[in-house]
Amino acid sequence: MTTSVVLINVFAVSSEMEEEFLKTWNQTCEHLRQASGFIDTTLHRSLDPNAKFQFINIAHWESPEAYHAALAQYEPGEKHLPIEANPALYTVEIAY
Repeated sequence: MTTSVVLINVFAVSSEMEEEFLKTWNQTCEHLRQASGFIDTTLHRSLDPNAKFQFINIAHWESPEAYHAALAQYEPGEKHLPIEANPALYTVEIAY
């Protein structure tokens, strides 16, 4: 049995790169949301302009395999920007 997973990706983006990052993230989203196993995604922006991670992406996938298969078909454009990205897959441990 496969378990759905949560992708959490925190991005360190300089203020000079924000516009390009958002454009690229939207393009990546348009591709990946067509992938089999994609559920949804949200991009969050920090309220603190001095936060190390200005953006956090939270996405849900049906399985780790679905996520990895999607990445095998499409490389996120953010990989080519001078930003720091830290993607990792998680399962829910505790929910209230």
